Amino acid sequence: MIDRFQRQFAFLAPALVLSAWATVMLHTLVAGHINRLLNPMFRDYVGIAAIVLLALSGFYLLLYRPNPESTPWRWRQLGRWLVLLIPMIAASVLSPAALSNTTAQLRSAGPGSGAAMPSYSNASAQSAKAALDSDPRVPSPMEVPDLVTISHSPDMIRKFSGHQVHVIGLYAGGDPPKLMRWIMWCCAADAAPASVALTGNLGGPWKDQQWLDITGTATFPTTMGQAIPQIAVTSVTKTDEPDEPFLSP
Repeated sequence: MIDRFQRQFAFLAPALVLSAWATVMLHTLVAGHINRLLNPMFRDYVGIAAIVLLALSGFYLLLYRPNPESTPWRWRQLGRWLVLLIPMIAASVLSPAALSNTTAQLRSAGPGSGAAMPSYSNASAQSAKAALDSDPRVPSPMEVPDLVTISHSPDMIRKFSGHQVHVIGLYAGGDPPKLMRWIMWCCAADAAPASVALTGNLGGPWKDQQWLDITGTATFPTTMGQAIPQIAVTSVTKTDEPDEPFLSP
C-alpha cells in the first residue's frame, strides 16, 4: 500500500509543481503584483506561460499508469519526459539573444550612458510640449523623467524654467530631499531611479518611499556645469500608489 502511494506521489509530483508555478503566475497577474515586477510589454507572456504550464500538467496526468501491466508503457514514459522537457527546450530555443539590438537601444538611453535620461515615450514628449504651450501659472501634469530630460537641454530649460508643475512620485529623504520614480526597462531587477530635488516647505514629516502628490515651480540651477532639475514646492499631499508604479521605456 505504501509503495503504491509512493509511486503515485512520485508520478504526480511534477504535475503538482507545474500547476503550482502556473497558479503563482496567474495570481500575480490577477492581483496586479505583476505591475511591480515586469515591463508591460512582457506581461502577456506570463499569462501565456501559465496556461501552457496548466495544459502540460493536465497532459502529464493523462499519462498516468494505473498499474504496471497497462500498455503502451514505453510511450507513456516518453510522453512524461517530453512534458518536462518541452518547457526547457522551448526556453532555450525561443529565447532571444541576451545582447540583442533591442537591448542595445534600451540600455543606450539608460543610466550610466552618455545619453540623457529619456522621456521614454511619445506620450511623455507630448506632455512636455503641452506643458510648454500652456499657461506657466497653471500646474502642468508631468513625470519625473520628463523634468530630468528637460535638464539636459539648455533650450528646453530656458523655455520651461519657472513653469508650474504637478508631479507624483516616491519621497526620498536626504539633503536635499527628492521625488523619485523607478524606470523599468525589462523587469524589477534592472529598474533604475530618476529623481528631482525638492526645495521649499515640504511639511510632513514624510517617510521614505511614500507616494506624494507635489505641486510647485520647476527650476534648473547649475551645479559644477550640470543643470539639476528641482521643484520649489508650493503644496504636497500624500497619495495612493499609481496603477503603474514603475515607468517604462
